[in-house]
Amino acid sequence: MFLIQKSNLSTYLISRRRLILAVLVAVVFVFSIKYLTSNEKLTAAEDILLSSSKPPPGRTIFFIESSCNRSDFQYNVISMKTHQACGIESAALHNPKFQVFVLFACPTYRNESMPIIDALLSYKNVHFRSLNLDRYAEDTPIADWLKKGDLLKSSYLKFHLSDLLRLITLYRFGGVYMDMDVLLLRSLEDEPLNFAGAERADSIANGVIGLEPSGFGHQLAELFLQDFQANYKGDTWAHNGPMGLVRVLSEVCGTKNVTLMVNNRDRCQGFKVFDVNAFYEIPWQQWRFFFQPETALLVLGRTINSIMVHIWNHIVTEWPLKTDSINAYMMWASQHCPRVFAAAGELFD
Repeated sequence: MFLIQKSNLSTYLISRRRLILAVLVAVVFVFSIKYLTSNEKLTAAEDILLSSSKPPPGRTIFFIESSCNRSDFQYNVISMKTHQACGIESAALHNPKFQVFVLFACPTYRNESMPIIDALLSYKNVHFRSLNLDRYAEDTPIADWLKKGDLLKSSYLKFHLSDLLRLITLYRFGGVYMDMDVLLLRSLEDEPLNFAGAERADSIANGVIGLEPSGFGHQLAELFLQDFQANYKGDTWAHNGPMGLVRVLSEVCGTKNVTLMVNNRDRCQGFKVFDVNAFYEIPWQQWRFFFQPETALLVLGRTINSIMVHIWNHIVTEWPLKTDSINAYMMWASQHCPRVFAAAGELFD
């Protein structure tokens, strides 16, 4: 009799704990929603495929944020660093005839009182959109492979997801993809699509890619996606991104020699590989040159003919910077992202 009562008591206590836990979860959920919708006055970013305003094929510059930010009472609220916003503004400023779409890899909300975001959205050609990965991949060469779940097992998920999303985006819309740590120094509007840039004499980076929305550019996007699937490695950082470009372009250009590809559209069937100076004049090993007063003139001199610069934010540790710092980066920021620079106040992070 005692054992039965003890068992019943144990069952009762377990059920009670579960009930209390369920009530607590419900309370937290309701409070979170109330906090998000009332106190924070958040606005959801539209899904890019469901929005009535879509990227103009071949006339859009894309940035992609592949990480999701959350805290106890905030779920996927935009948390953009000032230097990321600076790169986006530089694209909008120098390319007024292009639309600039910033894509978030998960449902994302915008706080209506964010000075940096307000500075970006003061440009009529800047748009924020979210995306659903499964929906986004539908009707693309990667759709069936993605359902297998191999991507989610990646040791570098954020980076590999970004590698994939830029290829899907260019397959769907064409245009130009740019990393969020790229700062544009001049316009791309007159540059024919179908291009990337050499990072070194033996390497092509995928931090900037331009593809036509149809014809050869669309065929290349399909080849890039097919290569991503066929050669995917979840435990290697660059294998699915920059090395994928090299694998495909080696076949297209009939050579593995990047030096022979550079500035030779005829060899590469109309695809242009820019020389190192165009996008990546300052290599990642010299990233500190961007932020040191003593190297400011050196950097400005080396990049005088560059179209853009890559800041290598995955290794940069200098943030935040004072906006009155004397270095090449802050000189560029004041000129190429003036609204973000003004909204930043005293610190640039």
